[in-house]
Amino acid sequence: MTKRKSPNKNKKQPQPEPEQFVFRAQHFYELLENQAYRCALTGRELTPENTTAEHIIPLRTHGEHRYDNIYLVDEQVSKIKRYLTDEDVVELAAEIIETRGYEFGYALKRSRQRE
Repeated sequence: MTKRKSPNKNKKQPQPEPEQFVFRAQHFYELLENQAYRCALTGRELTPENTTAEHIIPLRTHGEHRYDNIYLVDEQVSKIKRYLTDEDVVELAAEIIETRGYEFGYALKRSRQRE
């Protein structure tokens, strides 16, 4: 008869991974309803065909993949929103309008000074 070795009690057991949030269709439609079918950045009308879910605080700027860090945007702005914060997007848009807006009949007026 062979003796079985008992497991080493001093050996650290691996800790289970924290449960990852999975963005599902129900979350998409709930956000769509909560946002009144409007893009969080542009106010454009959203439909399931033109909508992309993005992180409010992008993952690359230390945002987390959680439900409360996701909103819906028009697919045309999703590419820049994936990498920029809301403030960065607005600043970029303002720079574009300041530089090229006159060609298309747009101008900016600052509503208040930044702190």
